[in-house]
Amino acid sequence: MVLQPGKVEGLTAFLEEINKISESLAANPGEQWSGSAGGAMQTSQQTGAAAVSARDLAIANLPVPEVMQRQLEQHIRVEVKKLRKQAQLIARVGKPGTAYRLNQFYARIRRLNSLLGEILEASYDVLKRLFVRVFVDKQSIA
Repeated sequence: MVLQPGKVEGLTAFLEEINKISESLAANPGEQWSGSAGGAMQTSQQTGAAAVSARDLAIANLPVPEVMQRQLEQHIRVEVKKLRKQAQLIARVGKPGTAYRLNQFYARIRRLNSLLGEILEASYDVLKRLFVRVFVDKQSIA
């Protein structure tokens, strides 16, 4: 014996609503995800070669070298501060492998401090490359 669901009308109404939602979403793919890559691809296809990515706009509007130096210096100092805190926390723990991890943290701190010294003497191209990597592409320094 097979039992039928008690509210077939409710189920059909639910399925009709789902079909309406999927039809309306398929009709306007650019409106459903504002800021997504799909929408960006659609606008670039519509405008052709005139479309400029957000990364290109950010690179075109880079600040002056002094401001880039200052922002990079501040970013590196914050990262070194975080690494020092992590190193202090690890130094307290007496687990196996702690010395290795501590050594890795201090190596990164030394690398960042040497980079900080190089930034003060760096050319505009090096500053620009590093600034784009850190602030535009959101990649790590070390």
